[in-house]
Amino acid sequence: MAERGHEIFGIDRRKAILTGVVALALAVAAVFGIGQVTSLHHVVRALGRGDHSWFPVCLAGALLAYVGYVGAYRDVARFNGGPVLGVWMTLRIVVIGFGAVLIGSSAGTLGIDYWALHRAGEPRHSAVRRVLAVSTLQWFVLAILACFAAAATVAGPWHAPRAMEVAWLVIVPACVAAAIWVSSPRQGERLSSLPRDAVRLQRNLRTWPHWLWHAGRAVFSDAVGGVVLVRHLLHRPLAHPGALLGFPLYWSGDILTLYAAVRAFDVHPHLVPLVLAYATAFVVTALPLPAAGSGGVEAGLTFALNAVGIPLAPALLATLVYRFFTLWLPIVPTLALLPQVRALDRELPLTPRDLWSREVG
Repeated sequence: MAERGHEIFGIDRRKAILTGVVALALAVAAVFGIGQVTSLHHVVRALGRGDHSWFPVCLAGALLAYVGYVGAYRDVARFNGGPVLGVWMTLRIVVIGFGAVLIGSSAGTLGIDYWALHRAGEPRHSAVRRVLAVSTLQWFVLAILACFAAAATVAGPWHAPRAMEVAWLVIVPACVAAAIWVSSPRQGERLSSLPRDAVRLQRNLRTWPHWLWHAGRAVFSDAVGGVVLVRHLLHRPLAHPGALLGFPLYWSGDILTLYAAVRAFDVHPHLVPLVLAYATAFVVTALPLPAAGSGGVEAGLTFALNAVGIPLAPALLATLVYRFFTLWLPIVPTLALLPQVRALDRELPLTPRDLWSREVG
């Protein structure tokens, strides 16, 4: 690994090994805990019915998710005069970012996305807002899918817990309404404006409340700025199709991976409740859990699948297969591309700007 990569991402070989061991231990603990609920006999029987022909479909879904994320990240990055990242450059950033948490990086996916944009010439707050816009757009698409799935399960013949349905039907419209309000022309300009004077943290405890207010105000302004950026992207769908089509493609690929993993164990899930269970469990990954949420995600997804009618044993096995293709397998290309960090560090400052977008934006 390049020393420069260590400096940027805080990657340490011992830390990476320790993080991997912790993640594996948490996953094993989750499997053992779920095994206390279901019987080993049911797990072995479901494993014996496994159809390995679905595993290439899992891989195809994982690759499709990468394609979608790369397309969305590139378009959000170049929007309104931002850096025009090449496909190969963006792919390296995304692949390293996806595996960053599990290989022991202190930066994490969002941190690496921010580093790339800032290194490509974006001012600090502008880079933060673009990263938050990527995340907002990503979760917005999943929330809409989950809301429609919840409405379909309420009106249709599928089974899902009522609390799961109501939560998505209530929370998503409320969040969308709040986003529309804070990003409106009048409110967006006011709420996204940054404090004029910089305040530094000092040893004097009396200055801390002012610093905390100033820092909190800056964080809130950047968060609103990311929502405003998403609003502008939605108003010009034809100008930036990658930003709007990328995350539907990303989630479709990830859900395809889960669907194929479930089918691999002789279960034929209905797509609508599967999407609802997937989205509900995926909320867990939004939390800053250690080791990429290993253990918690396995348990959450397994029980969410079981809640929509999938037997616990195949739900557990499907979750493990899904996590293999989306968490463990991506470590291989991440490690392979880590030596590219030094090249990215040289190339990013030379990235051209999308001047046409700035002129019309």
